[in-house]
Amino acid sequence: MRVMRPIARLAEFALALGILVILWHLLSVRVANATLLPSPLAVALAWVELLRTDLPADIAASLVHLGVGYGAGAALGLALAILCARSAVADAIVDPAMELLRPIGAIAWIPIAIVFFGIGRGVPMFLIFYASAFPIFVNTLAGVREVDRNLIAAARMLGASPRLVVTHVVLPAAMPLVLAGARLSLGVAWAAMVAAELTGADAGLGWRIFWYQEFFAMDKVMAVILTIGVFGYLLDLALRRLQAALTRWSADTRAEAA
Repeated sequence: MRVMRPIARLAEFALALGILVILWHLLSVRVANATLLPSPLAVALAWVELLRTDLPADIAASLVHLGVGYGAGAALGLALAILCARSAVADAIVDPAMELLRPIGAIAWIPIAIVFFGIGRGVPMFLIFYASAFPIFVNTLAGVREVDRNLIAAARMLGASPRLVVTHVVLPAAMPLVLAGARLSLGVAWAAMVAAELTGADAGLGWRIFWYQEFFAMDKVMAVILTIGVFGYLLDLALRRLQAALTRWSADTRAEAA
């Protein structure tokens, strides 16, 4: 049965993809305007062409933006959550500040980011950093606060230092929520990356969409958009596999695997 589950999921994915392609084709025939809605075949041919020219460099640029921004944002969110959990003073200062900034979407900071960093890599990196910090902060703080206090007390009674309590008791117990926050952070970071590259970058998948849109090359625009979707899915899938591997003991993980 365990062997059949991945095959069944792959078949479900292929079926859903096939239905979407058929609907897309029928709609493109109905519209009958390749500039407005190119056919799936036209987009597939454009995608093959882009793989030989612009797409690899744009994918690499976007992954660099994401890696730097997401890594820094996730690290900051994780550190602030642990700090708030350990210090009532920090919690009283940091938590309200984060809740004040959290509703302000990363896109709202694009004009200011362009002023500070100019057109280039700085804008997407900063906006990804900003967007990714909040979900992991909220989830990590919630996870840390839900850790059984008896576990912490037992570790202290056995002579564990505050650092060991955090690294060997608190974080492992909060890991399911931490990794859930990491997945949420990755989703908003990927969306922020595309928005930032559309307006404030000189390379990347978002910037390439803007470039081809200027020439009304909608088949290539759609090819890049689909590439963004595929890579977003693959990155989320990688995090889900990591989550399952690190939290096998979690009831939620076992239920998802069943």
